[in-house]
Amino acid sequence: MMVILLNCVTLGMYQPCEDMDCLSDRCKILQVFDDFIFIFFAMEMVLKMVALGIFGKKCYLGDTWNRLDFFIVMAGMVEYSLDLQNINLSAIRTVRVLRPLKAINRVP
Repeated sequence: MMVILLNCVTLGMYQPCEDMDCLSDRCKILQVFDDFIFIFFAMEMVLKMVALGIFGKKCYLGDTWNRLDFFIVMAGMVEYSLDLQNINLSAIRTVRVLRPLKAINRVP
């Protein structure tokens, strides 16, 4: 829940129109936090896949919320792979807005 809260704060502080090339200290710090959040969610996904299995009714992809998590993490992987090739697709970055939906699954 703390990482999801951190994600909400960093998304609120992110200003894509103001610093397009991410040259300011603020943008670089937010990028470090975003990298941490992505790694945390990716590791959570991998651990769940190992613990539950990947396919089947009671497995990781059998749950609708886990499918959403999978989609968000895969979109993040696409974003990072395109950043490495100096291709920037802002539409993929908008998927980060879906990350707070993970909190819905956490609240009983």
